[in-house]
Amino acid sequence: MSTKISNLVYYAKNIPMNIGIKARKLIHPLILGQMPSRREFDFQLLNEKPSIDGPALYVVTHSTCHDAPITCEALKDHFYVLVGKQKLELLDRVFFHLNGCVIVDRNDSNSQKRSLDKMVRLLKSGTNIVIFSEQTWCQKPSSPINHLRRGWVDVAKQANVPVVPLALEYYEYTDNICYGKFGNPIYVNLEDDKVSRNEELEDVFATLKFDIWETFPVQSRKDMHSLEWNSILEKRKAEYPKLDGNFEEQFIIGNNDSPENVLLSPEYLTALWKLEKIEKNKRLEKK
Repeated sequence: MSTKISNLVYYAKNIPMNIGIKARKLIHPLILGQMPSRREFDFQLLNEKPSIDGPALYVVTHSTCHDAPITCEALKDHFYVLVGKQKLELLDRVFFHLNGCVIVDRNDSNSQKRSLDKMVRLLKSGTNIVIFSEQTWCQKPSSPINHLRRGWVDVAKQANVPVVPLALEYYEYTDNICYGKFGNPIYVNLEDDKVSRNEELEDVFATLKFDIWETFPVQSRKDMHSLEWNSILEKRKAEYPKLDGNFEEQFIIGNNDSPENVLLSPEYLTALWKLEKIEKNKRLEKK
């Protein structure tokens, strides 16, 4: 059975793009029908998906292994999803490749360029794209999201499509519900500054998350006892044993560029020592 599934994934990966898009659109209703059975909690979408005339780039928050299936339920329309190269459960490999995906090696700049080009081509062909720009699960007790990678701005500019935010928030130990809320479409112009537009989207996601927190009488993360929040994280990790926390940790933007890490890094200390040596030599020369 596993051999047949592996062969199915192989053919799905290697089918030409134009044929693959048509075939995947045909089987998408079958995949969509299977999504509710993959979760043991309820899903409540708090508003309607914005009406878009044509394809869109959907940027979705990321905190559990359920995000892609839940996004499938929220969007209903067919889409390709950007997937970071990693260890996946067999069922997820089948889902991603049959549904349509773009695989990217997050440590390889050439792979990132190829994936961007493929997403632009898919969008221009009329296909929706879903990306999780946080790169990895947000596991912070007091922050609504991780910092976003800015690549989504390039995709939106080159494909000339609107960007639609979707925030997902899970309450495993209270309501046992995942709440979802769409933001208004964002339109990116070619002359727009990449950094400021990315910060704007981060603000939108933070607002969407706080909207969910304020709407429902559940504890916000910052008020939770640390042991309670840790138990939630452990539960989420247990649901996906293939997740390599140490590997994923490197993709959290800000972990390695915080002031204390930068100032204590060997590179910074070496550069500082060189500058001190240069200044010392200058003072000696003046004498």
